[in-house]
Amino acid sequence: MSSGHWKCVRISNLAAWCMGSLLCLACSGKNDTDGGLVHLDGPAGSPDAGPATPTFKVIDIPECGQAGYQTVAAANGSKVVFATLAITSKTAPCPVESRTGTTADVFDVCVVLPTATGFTGSIATSQPYLVKMGVGITLDKSGEPVLAYTGGPSAGFRCGASDMLIASVSGGKLGTPRTIAADSQSTGMPADQAPNCAAQDVCNQGDATGYWPSIARDPSSGALGVAFRDMHFGFADTDFASSDVEFARGDAYAVYTVDVARGGGTYNRLAFSPTGKAAVAHYSLDYQPAVWLDYQTTQGWSSQKLFTGEIREQLGFAISAQGLYALAYYDDAKRLLMYRESTDGATWTAAENVDRDGVTGYYPSLAFDDQGNPAIAYYRCGDYGVGDGCDASKDGLTLAIRRQGTWETRKVVSDSAIYDGLYSALAFVGGKAVIAYQSNYYDPVAGTSKVSLHIAKEM
Repeated sequence: MSSGHWKCVRISNLAAWCMGSLLCLACSGKNDTDGGLVHLDGPAGSPDAGPATPTFKVIDIPECGQAGYQTVAAANGSKVVFATLAITSKTAPCPVESRTGTTADVFDVCVVLPTATGFTGSIATSQPYLVKMGVGITLDKSGEPVLAYTGGPSAGFRCGASDMLIASVSGGKLGTPRTIAADSQSTGMPADQAPNCAAQDVCNQGDATGYWPSIARDPSSGALGVAFRDMHFGFADTDFASSDVEFARGDAYAVYTVDVARGGGTYNRLAFSPTGKAAVAHYSLDYQPAVWLDYQTTQGWSSQKLFTGEIREQLGFAISAQGLYALAYYDDAKRLLMYRESTDGATWTAAENVDRDGVTGYYPSLAFDDQGNPAIAYYRCGDYGVGDGCDASKDGLTLAIRRQGTWETRKVVSDSAIYDGLYSALAFVGGKAVIAYQSNYYDPVAGTSKVSLHIAKEM
């Protein structure tokens, strides 16, 4: 990918619109330097534009409905797929503690697959959730998508789906699900965290599990792994503050507790090193706000607290083909998008800021390009000093790539009429960036807000 200003060509129902239409980026501005940051926003053909002007085609995914929540991506170099949650108007009964009349909202889990002309979405499954709790997707060694999701019946004390399930996806259709965990039982835990379990006194008890699933493929063996949150009984404050993070690797999928009773497991991101060592980045919200990394070594599992404090929704985490661990998160106190990296999972660089252009960095998604450069897609909320809430006339989807120690930032999509760029999911295919994101706009005729899923594909 070469530097320069991103042009956006919208594709709606696979018909190209001209430049400047809805969701397209107007080419204006100039190159700016801000410390170690370079903003490449010059008009095409201007001295600020750089040596090339890559374009993005924006594809609508109407098949997913009111979608784009907590979207994730998976790629294998030549193919990319996405999974996302969509809200519906439906509810489902879920009696708990022998009570009737309790219900949970039904969410669609939509899978987006490539086609000869773009992408298309399919509703793979619908599940009742109390709240949106994430979804996972990966490509197996044959290149077929595998979905990880919270499914199954309600737990004894918690309404809504409460099991950890995985299933293959073929032609947008879900195969027979496999239950990875239906309760809190696990085969073991790191010895240094065993005292946490003793204090909690509910380890291996309860049946509210499978939340915030993340699935990935081990590049060394082709085996799949899945990480998820276990909330035991799922109803008391202590169940949230003392939740566990579980990990299971195929083919047996024996469940192992990698983070014990520290309230972790929100925004899980699982990745594998080139040698097959698993690592799980996640957020602990209910005990002490912090970002943790649990990672495998030759001696077993270890843990690192990588940040203490509150973050915004979503974590960016990946391990490159060269073995570089990278983490991106939005520091809510500093109001900055932060980045850290490590060569082994144990020793990390100090946190560095990626972008200081306004209030920016929400919903970070991290991936490596074909040259091993870390890249982050994220949402720019607006300029500083605009008050509460984001500014639709100043927001948009941004992509930052670090080359030779310098972060280059580019606007990808920025339409003044709508909120665009939320819940980003970034991948690289054939050396080109592909980013799924959500747009949100107010329909004055219906008097309601509508959300939808889009994909920006670099041409």
